[in-house]
Amino acid sequence: MSQNNETMKEMGLVYSNLQDAAYFYNKGIEAFRLQNLIKAQQYLERAVSLDPKEPAFYCQLAIILADLGDLHRSNDCLIKIVDEHLADEMPECHFFLANNYANLGLFEHARKEALLYLDKDPDGEFLEDTEDLLELLQEEDDLFAEAETMLIRYELAAHELKKQNYDKAILYFNDLLKENPEYWMAHIRLAEAYYLKGNSNKAIDILNSVLQKEDNVVARGYLMTYLYETDEKAKATLIADSLKNVWSIDDEHCYSLAISFGKIGEHNRALDGFERLQRRGFGDFPKFHYHVAVAYFYTGKIEKAVAIWEKLANLGNNDALANLQFLQEGNHLKPTYNYRA
Repeated sequence: MSQNNETMKEMGLVYSNLQDAAYFYNKGIEAFRLQNLIKAQQYLERAVSLDPKEPAFYCQLAIILADLGDLHRSNDCLIKIVDEHLADEMPECHFFLANNYANLGLFEHARKEALLYLDKDPDGEFLEDTEDLLELLQEEDDLFAEAETMLIRYELAAHELKKQNYDKAILYFNDLLKENPEYWMAHIRLAEAYYLKGNSNKAIDILNSVLQKEDNVVARGYLMTYLYETDEKAKATLIADSLKNVWSIDDEHCYSLAISFGKIGEHNRALDGFERLQRRGFGDFPKFHYHVAVAYFYTGKIEKAVAIWEKLANLGNNDALANLQFLQEGNHLKPTYNYRA
């Protein structure tokens, strides 16, 4: 038995000596060519561990990690090559970094690395690909600038709406929609401006028009509210029933829908929506806490409602303060989901 063990040890030593870094690198390349990326990753990681100064191993591992979608680890490998000057003769590392950064949405970093590649290897293998990438990054910049401008204009219109400058808000939203007719939230806020101005028919028409083109949960919620408040309660109930188990994965949309349920007297559904949002970590701001308190009040959890309003009142919240004053004076309180503070 002792002799067999010794033989196995010797075989093991011989086998181990054959499996140097180059061996695992070649096995990794072979697996990569066969599209067995997990196996290729394992082989290349072994090669890197055996020879941590060989830049080709890191570069190939970076390519495999990028193909697997692990862009951050891929970047770590490439940055190690660049920062430690393991291979100044491998400018393609900058090209691979540029691609990874672009896929991560880090466009400025991507542009910097692409330009570094062109500077270090102006006639390199990836010249055309780099030029294409830079062109794509410029298009992304243009799209981002356009989207940012749209958002600024939307916020400006929304600000006028909040200040009750309804005519100005309507003008701004309409101008915005001329350029981007599928900006559905702008349509919804335009409808709100008309409704608050007193033109409920126009508001309802706008929302119905949106819903003919886009099954928008927020638009359905607003329409449900406007129908309810204009004594079209049967129609509002139909929409409420269709939204019974519909909660958007978008937190803002879910919040809007919960408020809409509250406004038509569906306070349990409203509270359900608010509590869903709380479980998702959403809602750490006064307006949300105020709405939760209103839902608590109407679902019989008056002590909880009062506790929230007291905290908000201490912070100078006028809506919460007004509700507390009503209660203290013995008046019959009917808190509203309309938030003015």
